[in-house]
Amino acid sequence: MSDKPPQKSGRKSLGKIGVREIAKRAGVAPMTVSRALSNPDSVAPATRARVMEAIEAAGFVPSRIASSMKSSGRIIATVVPPLINSGIAEQVQGMSDECHDNDYILLLVQGDFTPDAEETAIRALQGWRPAGMILQSFVQKETVRELLAASGAPIVEISEIKGRAPIDMLVGVSNFETAYAMTMHLAAKGYKRIGFVSTPIHGNDRLQQRRTGYHAALETLRFADDGMEIEVPITTLGGSHALAVLTDRHPDIDAIFFSSDTLAIGAIQECHRRGWKVPQRIAIAGYGDMDLASQLYPTLTTVRVQRYEMGRRAVRQLLARLNGEAHLPNIVSLGFEIVDREST
Repeated sequence: MSDKPPQKSGRKSLGKIGVREIAKRAGVAPMTVSRALSNPDSVAPATRARVMEAIEAAGFVPSRIASSMKSSGRIIATVVPPLINSGIAEQVQGMSDECHDNDYILLLVQGDFTPDAEETAIRALQGWRPAGMILQSFVQKETVRELLAASGAPIVEISEIKGRAPIDMLVGVSNFETAYAMTMHLAAKGYKRIGFVSTPIHGNDRLQQRRTGYHAALETLRFADDGMEIEVPITTLGGSHALAVLTDRHPDIDAIFFSSDTLAIGAIQECHRRGWKVPQRIAIAGYGDMDLASQLYPTLTTVRVQRYEMGRRAVRQLLARLNGEAHLPNIVSLGFEIVDREST
């Protein structure tokens, strides 16, 4: 057994390495290291290379907390509902890509459709002093709306474009019009007993407007509006359950409009299990045009909404405001399309 003391590594513990040690190794001032990390173009290329070599050799990870006050001007914050909704995920991807293209950081907090959860998420994000905020629905508490308006930062809501004035700017579609159009489309194909299935509507302005649009279409058509609707979780199992309940309660129902493709896919799977042909036994329509909608058997009739582009456009609106562009529209509608496929 050797009596030699253990050899010390030339690399310090990562927990003890700091800017001063990096500066010492690179032969520069600590401020130069800070500038090389936060504003690389302000440091001469040779000096910057020396600093980066020292950082690489030491395994140094700069503290984001220490620099948060400086970086907050490059943060765009967003509150999103649960990402199990594929449409919300598409919007977030659009926001993330546009932020990345413009050298901004997207800071995300998952909220909920309850007023208290929404307020908690918004207040947590405001603590970072973001350059702007993107909210995935109308803010429900008037006190929180006032708080956001008073912050001075631009706000974009990705939401229903009708029914309530935005705090600042709004990017979205008319969910009322999408649901009205789909219900009328089903009626034009000969269906007369049309049901409606959604995820829980309370606090969700999009779903509230879709349901209102559905009922308005029934009224226009003078179809019986006798409660052929149900709320279920946003899962394929929820869609399967909804189909079972509605067909049991209303044996003469001949079409169901689902507020998401996920629910509609679950309903079609339930039809296959029962040996029912779609649309001969019952027609199924969805909302969102997710990738699987065109690959399903039968292919799914649905509402196509540009959710990815909504995310990108929301960030563009914020950046345009931050860059001082005048005459920006405060409401931007991206439109929609009824995609007619085999399921109807």
